[in-house]
Amino acid sequence: MLRVHARTATSALVTAYRRYRASTVLRHLPAWIAAAYLLLLCFPQLLFAHELSYRNLIVYSREPLDKSIYDVLDRVESRLAASEINEDVKPRIFLTNGFDVYALLSLYFGSNSFGKSYAALPTKNVFINKADTARDLVFRSAPPNNERSLSGVIAHEITHLWMRKRFGYWRNMAMPAWKKEGYAEYVAGGATLDYETGLRMWKANPRDGTGYQYFKYYMLVSYLLEHDKLSVDALVDRDFDLPSLEQRVLDSH
Repeated sequence: MLRVHARTATSALVTAYRRYRASTVLRHLPAWIAAAYLLLLCFPQLLFAHELSYRNLIVYSREPLDKSIYDVLDRVESRLAASEINEDVKPRIFLTNGFDVYALLSLYFGSNSFGKSYAALPTKNVFINKADTARDLVFRSAPPNNERSLSGVIAHEITHLWMRKRFGYWRNMAMPAWKKEGYAEYVAGGATLDYETGLRMWKANPRDGTGYQYFKYYMLVSYLLEHDKLSVDALVDRDFDLPSLEQRVLDSH
């Protein structure tokens, strides 16, 4: 009888331990998944079989790279050379070669963008959506305005890395979107929308930037740098009356 009670007690303890362990695993599972995902964003090389170094850039791809990538990277360097700031950063460019992989590496809700870099992560990684290097184009999974210059998008994202290094993590994070996105578009050589389309949309609905927001940011920064002759440091340091600035820029066109 004593042995029966002992076996019953042992069985109960084992069952309780298993339940406790299962509940602990389930409780910590979201944190483990989040940690694994952050590691993937920091070290995505595991998903990319091909690597190429060129000047100050490292390019990773899931498909073999042909010689057209060198022309794209030359255009990237040319765009970056026109920037007033130039920080000692060696970016790692990840050509995802497909919408699904890009969606995975851009938190899914950002999958309709052309490229992405994470200002909050201490990495130099730039993720690029589906691209055609031979035509210097990058695409996004969206019906309208779904392609733009690949070299321009890479230059845009590298500019974000430069601004983060120049102005610091916290200052860069707190910087108004129109300044950092506008300057990144300025270095890229323009926004997704062409001048006529963007200006028409802005004039038609100046109080709602839906659909032309980045074009407006580009125009604001271009005006301050070229018309008002501000430096990038002054652009970042100064406070602006944004509605007044928007109206001034719109009236100038």
